[in-house]
Amino acid sequence: MTNEDKYNLYNAVDLKGMTLFEKYKYLTENDADIVKLKKQIKKIVASKKLSSVMNDTKWLELQQGIETLPFPPAYNEKLVQWNEIKFRFSEIENEPAFLGDWSSFWEEGLPIFFTIEWLEIRPKHRKNIGRLVPPKILDETTELIQLLNKLNIPFEEEKGTIIIYGYK
Repeated sequence: MTNEDKYNLYNAVDLKGMTLFEKYKYLTENDADIVKLKKQIKKIVASKKLSSVMNDTKWLELQQGIETLPFPPAYNEKLVQWNEIKFRFSEIENEPAFLGDWSSFWEEGLPIFFTIEWLEIRPKHRKNIGRLVPPKILDETTELIQLLNKLNIPFEEEKGTIIIYGYK
């Protein structure tokens, strides 16, 4: 698939007035690189003997539900094709001073859903006020857990983080 073909494919999605779910399905079924990636992921999942926990609909519901929270929480992902991860929130003392980008993969936000082994969410945010004033800690843990329960999304809580498994 040439860059021009890819541009036309993604541009067409914006012009067709599709829902978020329709866009996701259309792009993951029509982008040749993503179709190839999906085949690779299926092989890796089988070789690691993983089982699917989430599906596209649940991920999309979560993505849209995050918009109802006071702020988009920071997240860290482990993708199926990775053997190592850079860090875990449980290893970091301070709350993150950055927010999560929960936009779709075509907007360079969340990864393509079928690639996510797990997503670790830190529902606290450190808001710096000034050099001489201690930062303010914003906490939406309760709201996030309520959202996950409402959407029937299984999760684990560990050291101030929420972990959602795509595969386990």
